[in-house]
Amino acid sequence: MNTEQAYNILGNVLCAYFDPDEPFDKLEMILEIGDGATAETVWKHFKGQKTCPSLSVDIPLQAAIDLHSAAFFLRDNLLETSNEQIWGLVFTLYPDSSFNIEYTYEKSDWLKGGE
Repeated sequence: MNTEQAYNILGNVLCAYFDPDEPFDKLEMILEIGDGATAETVWKHFKGQKTCPSLSVDIPLQAAIDLHSAAFFLRDNLLETSNEQIWGLVFTLYPDSSFNIEYTYEKSDWLKGGE
């Protein structure tokens, strides 16, 4: 896997949560990356409204596996290339297929657990 492939996986999985025919201003995935697990939260932003996907949306198992692999790749690659440890990221996708990615350098409450 390379960085471009990892970003492509993030975008594809994010789109899988929403109806492709519904308009949006941006789609957002907040991804927390632990030592052996990830947790994602996804949102659709449209005309000032922020909504989560329908509870009936279930992404395919392979997409979930690919998402975790991409997250671990990005975490490990950033550590190897820049010596920076990330604990998560925010991936934002726009209707023109452009995207923005912001890395999180502090552990979330979910990752801290009982600390």
